[in-house]
This record gives sequence, structure tokens and C-alpha cells, in this order.
Amino acid sequence: MKTEDLIAALSADTLPQKTVGQQLARALPVAMGISIAAFVAFWGPRPDIWTAMGSVAVLKTLLPLGLVVMAAGLALSLTHPGMRHRVRGAALGLFVVVVLCGFGAALLNAGLAGLVMALSTPSLVTCLLSIPALGVPILLAVLWALSSGAALRPRLTGAVAGVVAGGLAASVYSLYCDKDMILFVVPAYFAAIAFIAAIGALLGPRVLKW
Repeated sequence: MKTEDLIAALSADTLPQKTVGQQLARALPVAMGISIAAFVAFWGPRPDIWTAMGSVAVLKTLLPLGLVVMAAGLALSLTHPGMRHRVRGAALGLFVVVVLCGFGAALLNAGLAGLVMALSTPSLVTCLLSIPALGVPILLAVLWALSSGAALRPRLTGAVAGVVAGGLAASVYSLYCDKDMILFVVPAYFAAIAFIAAIGALLGPRVLKW
């Protein structure tokens, strides 16, 4: 190799690389565009969407977004070996606990019969299928962005990526879902998000290995 070629190669290696956050900012809008386009084509917003957005039902759209914020922070920290992620993991866990406490209070009030009644609807199957379907392109985008980092725990990182994708997909799907009771939303949405997280955990060791 000529000296000039060697110098050029070394210079190329020192060029600044895009951060994981920058890669995520590039990929996520594209993936969200695909999911939203699919939502408009196959689901569409509920007829009373504006009324729902002005009521307590808006929480089933906002809570998944809160989950996304917490999970995204944890995912980014997991791709930086020098960054502490325990605080972010604790924040995510606390967020989940708060939501589950609200669910528990509603369950104590309505009883097991109320839970069975809330979940005994075809909407449950629709939810469990729709959120993962909407979340697939988002999960792939998040994993692609995270692969540019250095995830020392790829399985965990993949699972957290699935939480990010599932939370965004759940928020989009909530615009279609007309079941607003907490006894339906929490178990149905959480189960769907957990399914995408499991897919992320399976893909993590393959996609995020470095």
C-alpha cells in the first residue's frame, strides 16, 4: 500500500461517526411513517376520536408514550458501556409499577368478574394482533439504530428496543381502540408490548452482536 493510501485510510477511520441517537432520529420517522400509513389503510381512527382525546381515554395514548420515553433512555444507555443504566432501568420499572398499581386498584374495585367481563370481547384478539403488526417496522428501525452502538447485553437491549416499538405501536393503535376501561387497556396493551419485547430479545443477540 502506498503511503498516501495508508494516510487516507487512517484519516477515514478518524471521521466522526453518527451516534446511536442520530441513527435513531434517522430511522424512527421512516418506521413511524410506515406504521401510521398501515394504520390509516387498515384500521383508521375511531369515529369519536376527538371526544375520546378530550376525555380520560387519552391516557391510553399518553401512557404508552411515557413508557417509550423511559425505555428509549434505557436503550440508549445500554449501547454505551461507560454509561450507567441502573437509574434509567429503575425509572422504567417505577413507571410500570405505577401503572400496575392503578390497574390493581381498578381490579380490587371491580373484582375478577369485572376483569373477565372487560377482556371477554373480540377487541382483545384485535389488540393482541394489531399492536405487534404495527410495531414490527418500528422494532426493526430501533434495532438497526442501536446496532451502531456497543451493547454489552444484546438480549436485554433488544428487549428494551421491543418495549420502545411496542409502546409506539400501542399509542398509534389506541386511536382505533374503543375500549377505554383500565381493566382492558393495561392487560391487553401490556401483553402485546411484552410480545414485541420478546421478539426484540430474540433478535438482540443476532442484530446487536459486535
